[in-house]
Amino acid sequence: MTRIERLERVRQEFLSNVSHEVANPTPTAILAFVETLESGALGDVENSQRFLSIIRRNANRMHTLIDDILELSAIEAGNVQVTTEETALHPLVDEVFTSLAAGASGRQIVLENRVHPGAMVLADSRRLEQMLTNLIDNAIKFNREGGRVSVSCHNGLRDRILVEDTGEGIPAQHLPRIFERFYRVDRARSREMGGTGLGLAIVKHLARAHGGDVAVESRLGEGSTFAIELPQAEQDR
Repeated sequence: MTRIERLERVRQEFLSNVSHEVANPTPTAILAFVETLESGALGDVENSQRFLSIIRRNANRMHTLIDDILELSAIEAGNVQVTTEETALHPLVDEVFTSLAAGASGRQIVLENRVHPGAMVLADSRRLEQMLTNLIDNAIKFNREGGRVSVSCHNGLRDRILVEDTGEGIPAQHLPRIFERFYRVDRARSREMGGTGLGLAIVKHLARAHGGDVAVESRLGEGSTFAIELPQAEQDR
């Protein structure tokens, strides 16, 4: 009964969070600007373009939110297959850096691939790319202007892929909940940056689907380090 009650609380909290995210403020903003355009603002070229840009941005955020909700639901339901194989990590990190380079260069953030060129990890390459994209994208968004994001890999009892940034860091009281669904350290800034609050939860579930885990260390004023821990590849044993 205790387990059922706990699951029910989780379900209610999830539905409450989803309802809040979907209801406000994105649809309201979209509708407001559509109504403004319909009321005659289309004739004002400069403002109409600005309104359309805002509508597009909010629509994209809704699309991303829905995609993340569906993805997380599928992962938690066990409907996502993870097929692990020895994967070259260095070129995979390069690909993620390339896809996120525009956002980094816009804020003069340096991306450093410190992974050894011959490093191999045991992972589903598509899902590992998804995890790295979420972590590196966050490291860019919440970094300082002119900061640095680096990725490295270390071998021990498990392979540890580290994503380090030089941002402001995360207050200690937030660290135990950082991987919860919809949890945000700074809700207003996360919204401004386009975050859904689901990226880190997706990373956690995908890492555990690999038989691994994810962890975070952070110091205020110094930055944060997220670590994806994976079972070792054959060459490391």
